[in-house]
Amino acid sequence: MENIYNQNEDLTKNYNLLKTKLENVFKKVKQTTDLKQAKIYLIEIQGEFKNIKLKREDREELYGKLQTAFSEINNKIENERLAFENESAKNYLILKPKIEDAEFLANHPKDYRESFEFLIEVQNQFKSLKLQREQRELLYARLQKAFETLKSNQPIYKKPENIEIDANYDDIHQKVENVCKNIEITKDYYDAKEQLIEVQSELRATTISREIKDELFEKIQKSFIIINQRREDDIKNIEEESSIHFNNFRDEIMKIDELLKTEKEYKTYKEKLKSIQFELRDLKLTKEHRKDLFDLIQLNFEKIIDLQDKEKGYFHKESQENYKSLKELVEKGYKQAETTHEYKDTREFLKKIQSEFKGIKLKSEEREELYSKLQRAFEILNTRVDEYFHTKKKNWEVRMQYKISEMITEIENLEDEIEDEEESLLELEDQLDIIISSGKQTIAKEGLMARIASSKVSIQKKNEKIIELDNELEKLEERVNKSEDEQEVDE
Repeated sequence: MENIYNQNEDLTKNYNLLKTKLENVFKKVKQTTDLKQAKIYLIEIQGEFKNIKLKREDREELYGKLQTAFSEINNKIENERLAFENESAKNYLILKPKIEDAEFLANHPKDYRESFEFLIEVQNQFKSLKLQREQRELLYARLQKAFETLKSNQPIYKKPENIEIDANYDDIHQKVENVCKNIEITKDYYDAKEQLIEVQSELRATTISREIKDELFEKIQKSFIIINQRREDDIKNIEEESSIHFNNFRDEIMKIDELLKTEKEYKTYKEKLKSIQFELRDLKLTKEHRKDLFDLIQLNFEKIIDLQDKEKGYFHKESQENYKSLKELVEKGYKQAETTHEYKDTREFLKKIQSEFKGIKLKSEEREELYSKLQRAFEILNTRVDEYFHTKKKNWEVRMQYKISEMITEIENLEDEIEDEEESLLELEDQLDIIISSGKQTIAKEGLMARIASSKVSIQKKNEKIIELDNELEKLEERVNKSEDEQEVDE
């Protein structure tokens, strides 16, 4: 009774501690203007649910508040997206007339330098204005066409007299053209940016006229804007796609969470969670969405384990009944091994008791207790048989056959034990795979790894014992066969 009281007191302390932490995080979320950072705060506190024991109703209460906070942040992010679209529409209406003015000046330049500077000024406005991708590309394409038109209307300048400058111009101009053309088709953002940086550095060190150099720098800058905008659009598309996947899979996981309250198909729900986990590996998800989903999966997996642990109470009653009946058999076999002269029948009786251990529900310590006593009964019987055959040298061959039978039985028992341990090992490795996929370093993970290592060592030792017994068995059979041959010669 005292243990139950202490346990409830610990659960209450855990609840109050986690509730305080949640309230502090909610305050930080309200104070920050960075919605992504606010979401990080919520994800971090979500991880606290894994390593703390709570009453079911307390866990559901606090987790419900956390999910409400997540919903509020997601709504704010959605509102920001809508605000961006509205601002983009306004900026488009502001910038479009300026593009039209640029087109007019390009086609009717009174002063080339003045027209060129106006186009540059319009181009610079793209850097600070928010625009939709399609609108930005459309207006920017019109502006670049205006640049080309103005260039074609540029007065003919006298070529530089310096031959070296002429050669430098042709070379760097071609490099800039090639890089900028590649920017239009490449999908590798980082490689494209490196190419632009490289050719920009080379242009900076090239000896050509200032006017031509500025023109090439403008061309490179245009390409920087293109790939940066393309990168922003790609990120935006990934975030939108990730949101769709996140909402769908979150709903699917939460359905499992609800079903666990009324149904006990634990194996089925474990398989569903593992299936979802595998699906997520191949989907485009943001880091935050991926972590949130894996955290939800892990939380439900731990809930299944908790529910299974509670059901072990039914196991206790059945194991007690099994222990009582099996103990009577073991005691009977033990006494018979100590007193009987019917060695063969007694061995068969002990083997029959040994077979009762397979598939029967017992606590591990009780199983070990009874099995150890049964093994001592075998040892006592073996000792008595050895003494019996020692006094009857003429029955040496019978004694050897007895040992051979004993070793064969031991090998079969070891093989059965290995089979059982390998099944348990597969189940442990399945649990470890799920925990590893979540990316969390938990105490449960370390415990599973230790149990897996221990199981593998046990299997290895039993396999080595089988090999050792096989070798001894082969030698015994050779001795028996040799003895039979010698008896035939004597006869």
